[in-house]
Amino acid sequence: MRSIPQFNFYRNKYGINLSIDVVAIQDFKKFIDQKPTHRLSYFDLTFIVSGNEELVINDSKLSVKRGDIVCAIPGQVWSWQENTKLEGYALVFEENFLLSFFKDRFFLRNLSYLQIHRTSPVVTANENDFEMLLQYLDTIKSEILKKNDCNKDILRALLYLVLSLLGNCDSKILEKAEHKKGIITDRYMESFTSLVEANFMHQRELKFYADKLFITTNYLNKITKEVLGSTAKKYISDKVIQESKNLLHYTSLSILEISSKLNYETSSYFIRMFRKHTGMTPKEYRNSEAK
Repeated sequence: MRSIPQFNFYRNKYGINLSIDVVAIQDFKKFIDQKPTHRLSYFDLTFIVSGNEELVINDSKLSVKRGDIVCAIPGQVWSWQENTKLEGYALVFEENFLLSFFKDRFFLRNLSYLQIHRTSPVVTANENDFEMLLQYLDTIKSEILKKNDCNKDILRALLYLVLSLLGNCDSKILEKAEHKKGIITDRYMESFTSLVEANFMHQRELKFYADKLFITTNYLNKITKEVLGSTAKKYISDKVIQESKNLLHYTSLSILEISSKLNYETSSYFIRMFRKHTGMTPKEYRNSEAK
């Protein structure tokens, strides 16, 4: 595979411009069988109703089962098992579907389970909460199937309800687990992570991001240390290394091609940087993932 395929949102599926859908895993199984590894351009909350399998998001291996909700954000790479036996539903939507509903454009980014730096993309609901969430998915689907007569405000309200209930489930887990203080609420931090997501392939300089935010590099480092426990430069480097791993694992691009794609001056510099961050050369990493 020369590149990682990207799945884009099909807005006109129902004959109207709509950026939300509920899809049974079995209904998009043919697509994931053709392209089990792919990148998403939209938010995807997949509710596992039955089955027990391993999924990979970026390079994190996840064992999922009934009651698990896998929360993927735009830009992440999914890898499903071929001929997956999992059953469930995916609630998929684009960010702009909610932006026209909320004055707070950081609403989604403030949800702990949709943050870039979260420790796990999986939220586990108890049986009562899970059944309630599935009922709301069914209501969303019923409203969508009205097509031209569907009420987008009702859909947005239902989506907000599902997202909020998921937040409650996530909070119950966080209360039981040790976790860092300071879930991202600082809007500078939110804007920074969004800027990195959009520009990390070509921009590594901290000044570029600080200038975009109209703050100093020192202040940017201060807030990233407070929230993430590391510098802004390390956050950018980690993002680049993660993309390097994705390209090494999921594509057949050569080391030279990957270094060029990631805007490294030379392949030898890319190899040095990759080894510095991972303890392995790109070739060693690729071979280890192929086993």
